[in-house]
Amino acid sequence: MTKKAPEKPVEKIVDTTRQAVPFDTGNIPGPKMGRAVLPAVSGKMLAKARRPLLIVGSQVHEPEVLARAVALGRTGIQIAAVGNAYKSLGDKGLDVHYENMHALASYLCDPNWKGLDGKGNYDLVMFFGITYYYASQAISALKNFSNIKVISIDKYYHPNADMSFGNLKNDIFLAALDEVIAQLPKDKDPVFKYGD
Repeated sequence: MTKKAPEKPVEKIVDTTRQAVPFDTGNIPGPKMGRAVLPAVSGKMLAKARRPLLIVGSQVHEPEVLARAVALGRTGIQIAAVGNAYKSLGDKGLDVHYENMHALASYLCDPNWKGLDGKGNYDLVMFFGITYYYASQAISALKNFSNIKVISIDKYYHPNADMSFGNLKNDIFLAALDEVIAQLPKDKDPVFKYGD
């Protein structure tokens, strides 16, 4: 009697490439549209970026989403809080700056801008938690008037981004954010847990 080799556990992957159609049906930018990617790809790109910036909007106040935004910030990524996102992020001990979304998009398009901290412009900008039509216009400006790589890790597909998640249900969206976070260097604050 031969022994059967133990089965390897199947690794579950969150598929964020489905439903990669513009959430707003009028948002068809032309022949170059964003590629739908898995969360691990977004996380690895964020981890390898020289000067990343995370732009977080007013849809971040829900505790589960806020916890993930804080976890991203705890890895040392600079955060630009737009809308009223600063209300939830400002007291978390993160490198967070309040900015107007449209002014920030204009600054990012200027290759001579020195960044929020004066250390130079950014090479990768990641969007999440921003009202769809505001984010869409800012991402469009960056696509057409800058050389910055743009990734959307929002729950809605953004065709103007270089890479984006598809349109996701909330549970898939939260799992995708967890996979992005898993690709980043460990938290600078090891005692932080979701919900702090």
